[in-house]
Amino acid sequence: MRSRFSFRAVLWLLITLVVIFHLAGGWYFSNELMADAFIPDPEPITAVEGGYELQEVRYESPLGPMDAWYLPASGTTWVVHVHGLGATPAEAEPLFAPLQQAGYPQLSITYRNDQGQPLDPSGYYQYGATEWEDVSGAVDYALANGASNVVLSGFSTGAAHSMSFLSRQPREIVVGMLLDAPNVDFGRTVDYAASQRELPVVPLPVPATISATAKFITSLRIGVNWKLLDYIADADETIRQPVLIHHGTMDLRVPMETSLDLQATNPDLIRLIQVEGAGHVESYDVDRQGYLDSVLAFLGGLGS
Repeated sequence: MRSRFSFRAVLWLLITLVVIFHLAGGWYFSNELMADAFIPDPEPITAVEGGYELQEVRYESPLGPMDAWYLPASGTTWVVHVHGLGATPAEAEPLFAPLQQAGYPQLSITYRNDQGQPLDPSGYYQYGATEWEDVSGAVDYALANGASNVVLSGFSTGAAHSMSFLSRQPREIVVGMLLDAPNVDFGRTVDYAASQRELPVVPLPVPATISATAKFITSLRIGVNWKLLDYIADADETIRQPVLIHHGTMDLRVPMETSLDLQATNPDLIRLIQVEGAGHVESYDVDRQGYLDSVLAFLGGLGS
């Protein structure tokens, strides 16, 4: 009888310690997650110069006017660039000159929470849940200024904004998508980042259960709906146009598996190029000519 009581006491003690460990670890990593991924900390936006013509313009969004860079060209198929978290419109700069020379007008946009732009009402980055409205405003600007077709070009989290826009407001004017290291399932991106970290004090990898607890606590604190940030789940309905993805095999921020899963939703429309040795949004740096050739071939295949 005493041994049974002792066993139960030890079992309950272990369960209590596990719960405390997960709550403490989850709260700690929730704080880290909020600071790193949700609280706006925008980079300064600096005008860039190169072998291209660039004009500063403004487009309308539900929160008010937003800044953008317009690169004029002779064609009527516009490429709208949407940068990733912690970046600026300059992230698309490697494409500016080649696309302009090939006749594609471009609009590289800012959006809510960027430096000097309106803040999201929540005060946080929303990973497409609200930013899609800014993408919609940019597409409207292109349409009002001569675009007959639009190609969305999303870098990292910019891909999430673009996918969110297409799922909420399908537009026939959008005829294709260029995605670079697309962050299209932020829940899995968080798990991927956690798997590369160690617990504080204890030099052990962060267990998946701690990551799940941190995400749950974060959703309670700031209302994150992780399912809404999974744009792969309904990609088979969202994607109705050709998509070209570049993703580096050494990307330590966004898992390659999400791009593979996105491609699997519609392999006839989605082409994935895995760039050997490239880190996050570094495919162009590793293989510049190959990157540009594939982008121009993709755009050429869409027609005028």
